[in-house]
Amino acid sequence: MITAVRSTGNVVSGRRVVDMSKKIDVLEPDSAPLTQLTKKMKKRTIINSEFKWMDEESLTKYDAINYGTGYTAGDTTIAVDTGTKFRAGDVVKNVGSSEQMLITAVSTNNLTVRRGWGSTAAGAMTDDDVLLVVGNANVEGATKRDIKVQDQTVRTNYAQIFRTPFGITDTAKNSELYGGPDLKHQRKTQMIEHQKEMERAFWWGEPKEDTSNDSHPRRATGGTDYWIYTNGKDASGAATQLEFNEFLRVGFRYGGRKKWLFSAPLITDAISYWASGKLQVTPSSKTFGIAVSQWLTAFGMVNIVNSNLFSEVTTYAGYAYLIDPTQPEYVHLANRDTRLKTNIQANDADGQEDEYLTEGGLRFNQEKKGSVLYGVTSYS
Repeated sequence: MITAVRSTGNVVSGRRVVDMSKKIDVLEPDSAPLTQLTKKMKKRTIINSEFKWMDEESLTKYDAINYGTGYTAGDTTIAVDTGTKFRAGDVVKNVGSSEQMLITAVSTNNLTVRRGWGSTAAGAMTDDDVLLVVGNANVEGATKRDIKVQDQTVRTNYAQIFRTPFGITDTAKNSELYGGPDLKHQRKTQMIEHQKEMERAFWWGEPKEDTSNDSHPRRATGGTDYWIYTNGKDASGAATQLEFNEFLRVGFRYGGRKKWLFSAPLITDAISYWASGKLQVTPSSKTFGIAVSQWLTAFGMVNIVNSNLFSEVTTYAGYAYLIDPTQPEYVHLANRDTRLKTNIQANDADGQEDEYLTEGGLRFNQEKKGSVLYGVTSYS
């Protein structure tokens, strides 16, 4: 019995219709930018879960003297770190003293040279002086010089099986719910989770094939952090624009003049501070729906992608990767690209179970085209 004016406060609670949005907002729908970009930019079908590729570098044209006591101006046999980098007929210059020398013979790591073979007189040389091959000079009418070609390096990675199962009882499946059918919603959210699993592996995974502990092989794919190992910049705390420029300079040494920078929010914030007024937002129609800002630097164009996934753990919250667009390539086994498998439940299950499954990995060529910045805790 109610003895007062009816209000929303004294009406039976079950009578009040809930004003519920028909849409369920997902917190991180775009949290796997590398996976999304590589799938849409470069994708290749492989025929084996173990896949390989070959990298070839140019011949190295510099080395260093390897003799603790150094040499006098009259010494003509010079020990170096790696004698295979040189051939008879090479003209080398001591970068420190500017003295030019002609190599007449190579024996293991010992070079026989003619000193002062140029306008600069012979002088003393010290351990670790850099010798640069500036060309080769050949005798008129001579036969060919020694042949020296660069060999290839074979790289190996694996396609990893990623599985993301989910399900619903038949009772829940046939119940009316706010937000619409739950199975449809799970298919959306679990696809995001599936891509995030792949994204983490594509950044920080290490290649592994384990055939000893299970009845069948178990494989993991190596990610970007594993493949980029030459060019790294440790900020060790507060990063400066000078350090960031050094990171860009090294990263742009090889490859094209347009690169992708995937950065933690802290470093994205630093870039916004350093490049104030110089950043341009790229239309999403040109970047496969990924939010991208462009910064034209003295080294080239940088497409900046903020990756919130890096902030999940403190260590990677200070990381950024500069990648040439020709480097990462998403690969998948035939008929094993990301797909939704439906009704995978047991025959007597009172419900439905689905899963997303991918058997894929990352092919990452010529790691020197990229660089990594790490250890950033603040900026100035």
